[in-house]
Amino acid sequence: MSHTIALSAARRRASAPLAALRAVALTLLMLFAHGASADPAAADQRLAIAKQSFASLKQNYTIAKMQLQMGQSTPAAVSFTLAKTQAQLMSSHLVMLRNDNQHTLDNGLYLNGAAQQQAVNYSDVARSLTLQLQTRLMILSIQPTSQLDLVLADQTLGLLTARMIQLEQEMIAAQQ
Repeated sequence: MSHTIALSAARRRASAPLAALRAVALTLLMLFAHGASADPAAADQRLAIAKQSFASLKQNYTIAKMQLQMGQSTPAAVSFTLAKTQAQLMSSHLVMLRNDNQHTLDNGLYLNGAAQQQAVNYSDVARSLTLQLQTRLMILSIQPTSQLDLVLADQTLGLLTARMIQLEQEMIAAQQ
């Protein structure tokens, strides 16, 4: 019986370095996985996706306005609905972009900290404007001839365009 206990203790001592090596490997893997999400390239890719959604949003919005000018309120309502869907998609990408930018800031993966912080701030502002635009587009999809909501949507779209440009510029400046 004592032979079995001694053998069991020897196995534990022999496997201790292997367990320690596994623990170190797992820790490194977790650090790399966390670092990958903080990679500025991930934020750049997310920005590109958000910009694609924004381009589709603007295209559907422009089509809806043209349909309204031609007196086609039902097709305009459908186009406003499509624009609203793109705004929802853009909003979710902006949340992820903000998180990517915040991770980049938190992990020091920038050359210009003030610009990186501003990129985080512009991500928040762009998302807020996107949510405002979603509300206007939802109303326009129900009442496509609402002049007040059309004017407010135009204004919000102009502000959002400016913030998206500033967001991109700050992200570039953060890496230069």
